[in-house]
Amino acid sequence: MNLIRHIKQLPIYNVVEQPAQYITAILISIISAIIMFYEPASINLLNYQQLAVSDGQWWRIFTSNLCHSNWNHWTLNIVGLWLMDVWYKPVISLKIRNMLLFFCIFANVALLHTFLNIGWYVGLSGALHGYLLGGAIISYATFKLVNGLIIVIMTIKLFVENIWQINSETAELIGAEVLEEAHLFGAIASLLFALIFWLVNKKTT
Repeated sequence: MNLIRHIKQLPIYNVVEQPAQYITAILISIISAIIMFYEPASINLLNYQQLAVSDGQWWRIFTSNLCHSNWNHWTLNIVGLWLMDVWYKPVISLKIRNMLLFFCIFANVALLHTFLNIGWYVGLSGALHGYLLGGAIISYATFKLVNGLIIVIMTIKLFVENIWQINSETAELIGAEVLEEAHLFGAIASLLFALIFWLVNKKTT
């Protein structure tokens, strides 16, 4: 009985007990895995391509987040998504978590398309940087120390990696260059979302 009680206290048990609270993470995991199984045809159809988006294939701004360079890349992103979703679930509602994540997914690649001249892009890491930072800002009052640390560490990481090349090992692991600007744009997207979130809540209080 004690063992069962301890198991029920684990965050992973909450996923089993309340799967609807993690429906977005579940769907992203499944859909992105299916895309990987059917690569390279699926990647060519769904990844971000600058010329294709400029020609009107706007779906690539969203679907590029579901594409990955290899299974290592997929695993890193999906594990990160689940860790963040489990962490923020007790303090941020599913609706707000979904709004934050999808805002970062769209805005991150839209900013890449607007400000950078890159041929192609795949991955969820830019949106995840935004999800982590935005979640810490939105739920700051709940866990001030931990969320404060997340904000400081994320700020330092973004600054360092955009000045010095510190992601060479990650690039080797995922078989592609790490686009640090995507992480930065994801963070910028989260700041925009947090500002909108604050303004909306201010009007309703």
